[in-house]
Amino acid sequence: MSGIDPLGNSEPTYLQIANTMADRIRSGYYAHMLPGERALAAEFGVAYETQRHAMKVLRQRGLIIARQGRGTFLASSIESASSSAANPEVQRRPLER
Repeated sequence: MSGIDPLGNSEPTYLQIANTMADRIRSGYYAHMLPGERALAAEFGVAYETQRHAMKVLRQRGLIIARQGRGTFLASSIESASSSAANPEVQRRPLER
């Protein structure tokens, strides 16, 4: 369960989760998009609201960006994609039909 210990650690559970996920983001564990909040809550063995609180912390730290109806993405992947779009030297492939 990734070192989350709600009873044996004085740090709030949502911060334990946020710190674990921040470590995962920095290590490259997540490539571009995070799993859904309910899946993460199940993975960490916590309530959905606890997971949502952890995600809020990650958003406040600037590590993730949530897009309603699309998912939650790593902020670094969004920034690199937008800088590529702003760079006129980046070649775009036409859509295949």
